[in-house]
Amino acid sequence: MRKNMLPYHVVELRGLACILLVAYHVVGIPGSGMQVAEGSIYRYATDSFELIRMPLFTFISGLVYALNPARSDRLKTFFIKKLRRLGFPFLVVSAIFYFLQTHAPGANGSFVPESMWRIYVYPYAHFWYLQALFLIFSVVALLDALHAMDRPGGFVLAMAAAVAACLTVHVESNVFSINEACFLLPHFLFGVGVTRFRAMVLRQTMQAAAGAALAAGVALHQASLWGYLPHFGWNSSVALLCGMGGAVTLLHAMPSSRVFRTVGASSYAIYLHHALFAAGTRVVLHHMDAPDGVIFWGALLSGLIGPMVLEMLAQVRPWTRVALVGKA
Repeated sequence: MRKNMLPYHVVELRGLACILLVAYHVVGIPGSGMQVAEGSIYRYATDSFELIRMPLFTFISGLVYALNPARSDRLKTFFIKKLRRLGFPFLVVSAIFYFLQTHAPGANGSFVPESMWRIYVYPYAHFWYLQALFLIFSVVALLDALHAMDRPGGFVLAMAAAVAACLTVHVESNVFSINEACFLLPHFLFGVGVTRFRAMVLRQTMQAAAGAALAAGVALHQASLWGYLPHFGWNSSVALLCGMGGAVTLLHAMPSSRVFRTVGASSYAIYLHHALFAAGTRVVLHHMDAPDGVIFWGALLSGLIGPMVLEMLAQVRPWTRVALVGKA
């Protein structure tokens, strides 16, 4: 597998990112999820990883993409594969999720668009990430097709433009999650750079710089969580410090682990389907008046294991593989 060409435990790191993501959706935002109090340890813990979760997912995508980047002579094939991987599940799974949400209001939060077409044009539930990631792949693929980032100088210019967009772009309508694409593009490019130019930077230097960035970012973010500083969003320099510093630190620190590797191997299926399984389990446990700890762990495990089982069942037919998990 191409992932093995990287001297890191990338699949395990994907598993960690999945666990953080599912835990966040189990706890939810105020008014949804477990509906725990604002000062709950569950909310505090998930909020503490707010600036690391999705940047980490995106960094890993860039890290792996750079092993087999788009080129001008196979650009069409690249986009066909991305449409199959991202587009078909986006159309099918988001429609299933919308149908279930409209027939069981409140199970996964309160926001449900009145018109179904809006789920394909604007951010909806966790499917916004598929929209944003496709935009990111499109931009980076075109840059690579033009050989604009083959050398460090071109890459630095692209990264500088991405950081500027992250800090400044805000489209009011947010069509196709363009704002989130701008927020996360620097993290994807950073992953590309770590793969493409890692031989140019000493491992110790990279780890030291990442650790310092993470420490500074976490200190500022924690100060904001405790009310000493205003809230920092994804389009902030603090988010860039936490996201990039955290990604490289975890990349080098992540050990080999069968559990994390198993979760990471099904990361895409988990991302697509975790909300259905986690929410169903959470609702049942809520009705049983289960304590918060039981609800959290029950919903977390359901959100991880359920999609793995679904992924295995989807293998029986070619069309289910494509529609449900984006596999050929």
